[in-house]
Amino acid sequence: MANKLDPMDLKQIITLHLDCYSNCKIGSTLGISRNTVNTYMQLFEV
Repeated sequence: MANKLDPMDLKQIITLHLDCYSNCKIGSTLGISRNTVNTYMQLFEV
């Protein structure tokens, strides 16, 4: 991953996910790729 997201973007991804946004909608809202959202969501899975 060449471009890393800053901690604020990561917080927004988590917040939107908890608000039941789809990964596609999160990506669209934040202006990032759906695949980037998928990658970060996989990192947070337990």
